[in-house]
Amino acid sequence: LISIVKVNAPMPGLLKAINVTIGQTVKKGEVIFVLEAMKMENALKSPMNGIIKEIHAEAGSAIEKGFVLCTIGPIE
Repeated sequence: LISIVKVNAPMPGLLKAINVTIGQTVKKGEVIFVLEAMKMENALKSPMNGIIKEIHAEAGSAIEKGFVLCTIGPIE
């Protein structure tokens, strides 16, 4: 049984892009966020196949390490 997975920011930085919307189906490895840290853009990928349940951040906002960017639920 797959539960809801939280996608956390691996480092502090500026959230440059959000590539998904609530309710969207994503595949494991798909780029869902772009986080800029130390002048480098880091692609944050989905850890699983699922559906985006919540998005907790806005593009252009400063993010702390460990901040929950979104939650992904199982595909029913």
